Amino acid sequence: MTGVTGVTATPRYHRVYVTVRAWVQDGSYPPGAQLPTEPELGRIFGVSRITIRKAISALEEEGWLQRKQGRGTFARSPGVGRAVAIDLGAVTGAVSDLAARTLVTRFSAAEVDPDQETLAALQLLPGERVRRATHVRELDGAPLGLITTFVPLDIAARLGSANERDQPMFMLLQEAGVPIKSAEQFLGATLAGLEAAEALAVEVGAPLLRLVRVVMETSGRPVERVVALYRADRYQYHLHLEAQPGAATARSVAAASVSAALK
Repeated sequence: MTGVTGVTATPRYHRVYVTVRAWVQDGSYPPGAQLPTEPELGRIFGVSRITIRKAISALEEEGWLQRKQGRGTFARSPGVGRAVAIDLGAVTGAVSDLAARTLVTRFSAAEVDPDQETLAALQLLPGERVRRATHVRELDGAPLGLITTFVPLDIAARLGSANERDQPMFMLLQEAGVPIKSAEQFLGATLAGLEAAEALAVEVGAPLLRLVRVVMETSGRPVERVVALYRADRYQYHLHLEAQPGAATARSVAAASVSAALK
């Protein structure tokens, strides 16, 4: 069959093409981030360097990637849609409900240098470090999502001996007295990379739902960034939309509006 930009789309080529494009679309590789080298991509996907080059060339022609001579291949900026307002209390309720219905496994935490997307999202200065915690949430004995949180070190210190393993960071921040005012949340689709595939027991390139949330305190300072990758075959995001009298747009109005429907 004929694929994008006139390239013959073999199954292997198509897998590389759609996976790398999804990594750029969902922010796994944010604008300006460098992608793995062609040999590294070849090892990840188990394909020849020729196949990798064809996929990269097609994505470059479409504007998703930019190759720089002697430096490598870099992601370019995808479009972003307009935000929809949702009550913060509804999000808190959904996070609490999900935590109560699932089991945390494979928890780990450490002080690390943030990636560029986290550095920008948390408005940190170059050289500042963060506390990074990761865990897998299981439902009925099977992995549901891989969750990674990033918190500035001074904020993490306020949590004291709080049990990160048992409670979501969003809730720990509130319990520690960090005054939460708002959050920006992005929801999109992606395909599993090596780490997510291994953690969620899926193949590399399997479809995942990617949720990214940046939480702000009352001063407007970002205090947490979370990146959650959920198995698309086990997680469904449900929004109930209802017109508000006198409002120009429809809004999500109930706690159930942001509840996760676990299949």
